Amino acid sequence: MIEIATLVSLCQITIKGGSKAIEQYKKKKLSEAQKELMITASKKGEFHILSVDEVPNWVRIERRDFCDVNMQDPAIAAKYLDAFKNLCERGYIYPDGGILFRLTSAGFEKARKLATQ
Repeated sequence: MIEIATLVSLCQITIKGGSKAIEQYKKKKLSEAQKELMITASKKGEFHILSVDEVPNWVRIERRDFCDVNMQDPAIAAKYLDAFKNLCERGYIYPDGGILFRLTSAGFEKARKLATQ
């Protein structure tokens, strides 16, 4: 299970890491899970990473939880958490304190483009 502090560090390092690496990475296609997260976040641009004892961390956007409703299949939460981490690495998401993460301007641009397709 990944710690929220680790996600914060990952996003911050990527944003500070330099535009050339980020631009190369952005050219790669997004997975279906990444697209789903971006489209869902395209209006407000907010993500929450939630955790409860004995349950893997999961992504929430507005009122939608990206996990198995009964928390019986941890693979679903893991798939979306991996997609979230990848979006951080691409520079589309930045930490905004605690469990809150937001789309960057490039993230909004990409998310809204995906939402209109």
